[in-house]
Amino acid sequence: MDSALIAAVIGTLGGGLATGGAAWLRTRAHLRTAARLIYAELTRDSAAVAYFRQTGHWAAPTLSRAAWDRHGAALARRRDGRSFETVHRGYEALELVPFIADDTLTPAVREQWLGNESRRIATAIEEIGAIAQVSRKQIQTWTRRLEGGRLADVHALPLATSGVVSLPLLDRLTGDLALELVYTGPGVVLREGSLVILPSVEHVAQYVVFDAEGGTSFEHDRLRVARYSGQPPTGDAAVDEAYDGLTAAATFASEVLGRDSIDGSGGPLVAVVHHDVGYNNAYWTGQYIVLGDGDEEIFGRFTQCPEVVASEVWPGIPEISVISFSGESGALSVSIRDVFASLTKQYARGQAVDEADWVLGAGLLMPSVNGVGLRSLKAPGTAYDDEVLGKDPQPDHMRDYLHTERDNGGVHINGGIPSRAFFLVAAALGGKAWERAGLIWWDALTSGEVGETPLFADWARLTAEAAVARYSGNSEEHRAVLSAWDAVGVPIGRPPAGPQTPDG
Repeated sequence: MDSALIAAVIGTLGGGLATGGAAWLRTRAHLRTAARLIYAELTRDSAAVAYFRQTGHWAAPTLSRAAWDRHGAALARRRDGRSFETVHRGYEALELVPFIADDTLTPAVREQWLGNESRRIATAIEEIGAIAQVSRKQIQTWTRRLEGGRLADVHALPLATSGVVSLPLLDRLTGDLALELVYTGPGVVLREGSLVILPSVEHVAQYVVFDAEGGTSFEHDRLRVARYSGQPPTGDAAVDEAYDGLTAAATFASEVLGRDSIDGSGGPLVAVVHHDVGYNNAYWTGQYIVLGDGDEEIFGRFTQCPEVVASEVWPGIPEISVISFSGESGALSVSIRDVFASLTKQYARGQAVDEADWVLGAGLLMPSVNGVGLRSLKAPGTAYDDEVLGKDPQPDHMRDYLHTERDNGGVHINGGIPSRAFFLVAAALGGKAWERAGLIWWDALTSGEVGETPLFADWARLTAEAAVARYSGNSEEHRAVLSAWDAVGVPIGRPPAGPQTPDG
């Protein structure tokens, strides 16, 4: 065979190999893209399941399967059908959950079924996440949300129990707290001048405010987009205040804590304002926050308090979202949210420790109400004392810890104890609270050791360890932390026992 013929043969084979290789690469890229879209849809839908297990409230009458219907065939074409079957079973589990959520089942049977189906969903997320090349840490963050349920002795409560206003306080104002919710996804995408909800994360607006215009349904095609990133103020006080609150929270997270986005994955911050008429609360749905206008008799606009907006943004932090919203753990979760919400306001206003009001909801109460806000971090139990609202029940010491089944085990009440501890640390250190005290709390939160059911003593230990790690043992900061926990009657918990060696 002469050299020309050899060259021609090699050229032909090379071209075929190149063409085949390109096709193979295109197939791999298509599969990865399909997997990412399916992963986004599965995680979005699974948030509703996790939320139901935590609160007992089913907030998703409809769950999407558009990505699966459109791209599932890419998985089906794989020679090994295991991935297709695993993800398919995850979608089957999602279809079962609304029926399991029906309150005709006994709590024990419901939790057993939910546990089984949640595991199938988690397995599907792990499988599709690996194909989508999502980080293992992010996958674990999502699947952990599906693992735990509520405390067995806590009654199912309406969605509003996760709001900034506690259920006992709302009980004094209204007996009807049920909401009609339609679950929507996290991606708010600019497309040809309009905003739509999609699982895609391309061209995502960082901040979006929807106007419910007095309605109670949150279907995205029924909500007016009032303002999104880059737009000027609208003149609607609630819209612009909500927008400013979202930007303040994100700015604090980025500039002080080094967190580029609240959820750690680049998701947008979304708020819905003008929900219902005279609605007296603000809350986090698992994907966005809802802010009421208040009844103008007890409460004014919830948007007017940047710390209230921030307090409902902070549940989106993965490190907070995994903490059980029940009992002592739930109280700690509320306190951590209140701490960072207060720091958000202080940072935006450039306030030192002695200049800040340390009140969550300052200015929210109408002039006729005897009070300064919803909760005081500086002096728990003093936020209000009113004929209609009653006396602020928050304790500031463990000796007054309230054991109750109400309010998910007193989560909005007992949070005053760790909140007071944080204030004492900040006051002892002086200056700007976010510069030292705030970083100690953040280091403890992001240590990876908080878990799902931390007690106050566990958190005290983590903050003490964080102070030592950042500032050294017996430093001013370390002493301030130890003194603060002692002042509120919380002992420093012991670290978990490690594995035992053969020698004991």
